Amino acid sequence: MIRLSIILLFSWQIMFAQNKSAVYKKSSIQLGLFPGISTNGLDPGEYENMFSLNLFTGYGYSTRYFELNGLAGFNTASASGIHISGIANFIGGNEMVGFTEKEKRKQRRKGYETNLTGFQISGFLNYTGTNTEGAQITAGVNNTQKYLIGAQIGGLFNYVGSFTMGTQISLLGNYSKKSMSGVQISLLLNTTQGSSTGIQLGGYNHSGVINSTKGPNPSSNTGMQIGVVNTTGDMGGWQIGILNIGNRVAGTQIGIINIFKSAKPIDYKDGPAFGLLNIGGIMNPRAYMSELYLSNYGLFTGKPLNLRKRAALRGFYSYNEIIYSTNYKQEREIKWGASYRLGIISFTKSQDPNVWRNYFNFSAELGHYNLNKKFDDELRMRYAAHIELGSRLSKKMSSFYPFIGISYNYMPNAIETSPEFLATTAGNGKLWAGYSVGIMIH
Repeated sequence: MIRLSIILLFSWQIMFAQNKSAVYKKSSIQLGLFPGISTNGLDPGEYENMFSLNLFTGYGYSTRYFELNGLAGFNTASASGIHISGIANFIGGNEMVGFTEKEKRKQRRKGYETNLTGFQISGFLNYTGTNTEGAQITAGVNNTQKYLIGAQIGGLFNYVGSFTMGTQISLLGNYSKKSMSGVQISLLLNTTQGSSTGIQLGGYNHSGVINSTKGPNPSSNTGMQIGVVNTTGDMGGWQIGILNIGNRVAGTQIGIINIFKSAKPIDYKDGPAFGLLNIGGIMNPRAYMSELYLSNYGLFTGKPLNLRKRAALRGFYSYNEIIYSTNYKQEREIKWGASYRLGIISFTKSQDPNVWRNYFNFSAELGHYNLNKKFDDELRMRYAAHIELGSRLSKKMSSFYPFIGISYNYMPNAIETSPEFLATTAGNGKLWAGYSVGIMIH
């Protein structure tokens, strides 16, 4: 039975080729078993059918309104309407069989196309030789060789050889070669080599470029990537994931690790990066003491927000900081802690335009504190808002910035030895004012 199905599915390739001198006829309806045994006789490829109903495999020049096949349907030219097959639908799959290479090139120069305007629904494969305006739906693979305006919904993979305006949804992957304008959704892979506007939602998302709506050459639309790993060239939209990678990033990155490239000034502002680690901008180690911990060690990473503005007198950065704090060998109730800060820092230029003179920042902090030397399974939270002022130590030590800061802190479940300066209680919690004094290397 399997062998018979394969023979019936592909027998059209052996038996029929496009008749170059044929005058194509119209048929209201084709009824058949497989090519050669149908109401259109031995030359079904010479007929344009309004309707086509075939027990196994259907074959014709074109179908206008509706086609239903048990196994597969083949139209050598452009087709429209609804095409439903148990295994596969082909539009243009056999359009130039029998042509010499010279004749094929001549046809292409004339702009010969095999397009679908309508719907393909199959069990495993939908194929359009040129363009699709409509939808391809299958449990397997959808393939449009040129552009798609509409939707591809595939159980395995969707392929578009040119640009897409619409939607691609699959389990394994979506590919739109030249550009994507719309939505790509997949568990594993979404990719386009060109520009992407709209949304890519999947495990791994890649785009050649995501246009910016800001700057000297703004686009009217931009894009967003949401996934585990997001990669793009120049990026003017959004990346949300665990790992975000962009070239010149004018948009916003939100993730665990953000990687970007600083660009030359072109008179517009950048977007921020929010993550535990941001690679491509500033990366500053810091050490300081506070009212709660004797020693705090932080890694401060940030992304420039306005360094592409030539006339900017202050440099603004979004920054993220991961901090380890300890009361090593101190008789304090809190032994150690870990926290994350998110904020904005502003540097002021000195007479040397390549050296910053002083800075001001404000930030919000979320942290955990531990009452034992070893980590236990109890989560103890602390929240804080900070303001800091820092200044370059000297011209010869221009990388060192001593700083002082004030904070306002909140513990939902206060400990007995929590600080008392300007302290107030709030249920089981406590609020108090704190300080920090330390040095940053920039």
